Amino acid sequence: MEIKQLEAFVSVAKSLSFSKAAEEMYASQPSVSAYISSLEKSLGVQLLIRNTREVSLTKAGLDLLVYAKNILSLREQAIQSVTGIDRNSGGAIDIISSTIPAQHLLPEIIASFQRSFPNIRFSVDQADSRQVEREMGGFRYDFGMVGTAPDGDRFNSYPVYDDELVLVTSRDEQQSAAFIRENFKEYITSVPFIMRKSGSGTRVEVEALLSKSDVDARELRVAAHFSDAHSILLAVSHGMGVSLISKVAAAMYVEAGLVNAVEMNHPLFRRQIYLMHNKELRLSPVQEKFTNHVLRFYR
Repeated sequence: MEIKQLEAFVSVAKSLSFSKAAEEMYASQPSVSAYISSLEKSLGVQLLIRNTREVSLTKAGLDLLVYAKNILSLREQAIQSVTGIDRNSGGAIDIISSTIPAQHLLPEIIASFQRSFPNIRFSVDQADSRQVEREMGGFRYDFGMVGTAPDGDRFNSYPVYDDELVLVTSRDEQQSAAFIRENFKEYITSVPFIMRKSGSGTRVEVEALLSKSDVDARELRVAAHFSDAHSILLAVSHGMGVSLISKVAAAMYVEAGLVNAVEMNHPLFRRQIYLMHNKELRLSPVQEKFTNHVLRFYR
């Protein structure tokens, strides 16, 4: 196996596209195809399934992806151990994130990191928390960021941001914040409620805190389900109902005078945002720098 073959394979496996891999490697598509074909020939196994519409990994391809990424990370460690890591170091970091951290945390984290390492390119994809875990299990991404603790022991996960769920209401709400806090169960079951769709980390946290507050989710007068926080906030601003949502997501709407946010002042309404990566994958020096940067950023 040659390094160029592994680089081409990892690039195709991440993007599931020969053309995107060629663009990333500053190579021609036939060259990338040739690297993959020669790698498959030398190993005697098929690594990728190709058809006219999509590319996918075989079982052998998924197994090799872990080794290939670790080999390339170890190579990067060796180079930077000898030459040192500095602000001119290059590379790419691929992240998949749930909605709240993708829209409200990662932009400022990445901007801050790039002031020290301006040549690091980032790719951020957005999905719900459940899908983030599934995609991270496929080893295509370097990091995931979610609003609920990952299941199982496949990942190293670190709490990086102290979030809080607040009750958002329309500006026309007549009840005071004190009344809502003191009569939460009665209030929340008496007004139309807007819920996140299943798969969201916020949805998981909302259901858990409702249960701990003696509120049966079936008692809620659910008016609508939305897939993202902004849609919910817009719906609340138009008087469709109330919702429990991340404080950081609600901040702009509160500042703009579009909604009210009631802070419940109770530990049940607090949660963590987590950074995660696969235990099986070795972090490159730049990835380690990014991990440490994220862990310090909100501390």
